Parts: sequence; C-alpha cells; structure tokens
Amino acid sequence: MVKNIERFRVPVHGRPFLATSDHPLVPKDIPDIGSRILTVAPMETDGFLDDPDNLEKCRCMIDDQLAVNRGVLLRNFALRDRSEFEAFIRALGYGTFSYKGGIAIREQENRVSMNASDEDSRITLAPHNEMAYLANYPRKIFFYCDTQAERGGEVPINDIRETLPLIPSDIREKFERLGVRYYRMLPRRSQSGQTGWTETFGTSDCVEVEAYMRQNGYDFEWIDDDRLKYSYQRPAILRHPETGEQLWFNQITELNSSYWRNHPQFAGDLPEDAYPATTSYGDGSPIDPDTIGLLRAALWRSSYAVRMQPQDLLVLDNQIMQHGRFAYEGARRHYVSMAA
Repeated sequence: MVKNIERFRVPVHGRPFLATSDHPLVPKDIPDIGSRILTVAPMETDGFLDDPDNLEKCRCMIDDQLAVNRGVLLRNFALRDRSEFEAFIRALGYGTFSYKGGIAIREQENRVSMNASDEDSRITLAPHNEMAYLANYPRKIFFYCDTQAERGGEVPINDIRETLPLIPSDIREKFERLGVRYYRMLPRRSQSGQTGWTETFGTSDCVEVEAYMRQNGYDFEWIDDDRLKYSYQRPAILRHPETGEQLWFNQITELNSSYWRNHPQFAGDLPEDAYPATTSYGDGSPIDPDTIGLLRAALWRSSYAVRMQPQDLLVLDNQIMQHGRFAYEGARRHYVSMAA
C-alpha cells in the first residue's frame, strides 16, 4: 500500500554549526521528499518476518525500487526493535559491509547494525555518500528509526546525478583532472568529537595498522608515537559501474577542516592538520574556501528531506543517493546497516 508523506520544509541557510551555511547559494530551506521515492506501508504486520514469501517479495520490491528511484521508504514497517531490524537484514541475504576505515562517530559493535551517528546532536550532517572517501564502499544502506527526535533530526537525501550539473564546469574539470586528497589525524583512542585509530581499524597493533596503510598505498607517519597521520588520493568523480553515468562521488566538503572549524567541540582557529580530517586537490594544493562553500551549496540545492517515524526503514542506493542528519532535540535513535 502506497502512503502519502506529510509535506514540510526544513531550514538550511544560516543553520548553526553547519559549515558555510551562510553561502549565498545555500537554499533557505529544502522540501520534503514527496513522491520522488516510493513510500510503502505493509497491509499486514503480524507475522510478517515469519513468512518467507513476504521476505522474498520485500527483497524484490527493494531491488526494483533501487533500480528505478534509487531509494524506498518502508513506513511503520514490521520491525519492532533493533534485533528485528538485524534479523530482517540477515534474511534479505545481501550480506553486511565492514565499517573498517570509516570516520563517522558511532558505536561500533560486532553486530549487523550500528548507531547511525553518535555525533553531537547540535550538528547537522550534510548529505554524503557513505564511505565515499575509500576505495571500497557499500552499495546499499539501510536506516531504521527506533526513536524519533522530539524536534528536528530529519534525514536529508540527495541524488548526486542532480548535483553534478550545478557545479561550474571549470571546478568539475579541475577535480576530474586532479582528484582529491584526504588527510586524517587520529588519536590512539576515541575522544570527544573524533574516533581513534584503534576503533577506526579495529586493532591496537601498530604493525597491523602499518600493513593496512602500505596495502592501500597511503602516506602515513606516527606523531609522538601515539597519533596516526595519513593521507591518500582518490578520484572526485566516478563512473557508475553499470550505467556509465558520471557521479560526484566523494567527501570533499564533508571531510574538509571547515566542518570542524564550525563544530561546537573544536576551536575554530587551529592549523588544518590539527583537525580529525581535511581535504585538498589530489596534488596537495589547497581548495579555496569559496569553492568549498559553492560545492556544499550545490549538494543542498538538490536535496530533499525525509522525516522518519518509529519503525520506518529507509533504503538507499549508496552509489547515487546521499544521506545526512539535521540537528535535533530530545532522544533520537536510528540504526544503520550497510551491504555490498
């Protein structure tokens, strides 16, 4: 059964703790997703997960919608808690994806799902493709709403195929030619606002971490025998493996130091390499602040918002659809699972 979505708009321009939100091209607000992706509510929920036919139909529906609309929202789905969400993910049979090397602040357990984000609730996370800064990234991403925020907490989503035409051709050409270089500075253990290298790589063995660095062609060094500093180059624009479409697939803006300069837990005047991450052109030359602001504005200009309710399940094609999180008040708990 297809169900209508409440119509609303979410303010963006001038939003606190959102880097370059005062850029003149950042929209005043963004609209709800409307009918751009299908919203489905099951006719019956009792015993839904116990029926193999239901699971097969659900997987077929998800596959069909990801192929056409690149996303689908299952409203008030038959998942009562995190354990049932994880059981459903297992039953779908896609296989889970490791978060090794990821940067997001989130509780990492040996489970099928993780907290969607443990980042400060005052922060708005701009739209991004999950792990787009790595060579290996998930193709599908599943968000389950356990607890809805009292206020805010909407999920902005964005089709990056719509973003690319909004980026001036000279900027696109330069990034296509040079790529992007990502820089990371990790403490040994996680601290307020940043993840440690032992959690990022799932080991406290320096030798094992160094082997990972060399295997992936990263430049790295140990700072004061405790912090890990490393960098690597990646393309900024990829071609879709099936369709050949050009995709603005990166985290040039989300991992730029300006994010932390606008973060309530960090000082705004530190050197770039003192922050958990930053970005440059692939040859190491700096990206000027106005370009970063313009790129962020382009992402927001093609974004829409989803207001998830308890027991909702949002499924996105991570190759094309970006996701984020607006700042919120009150308790909010979303879980995420990723698949290859």
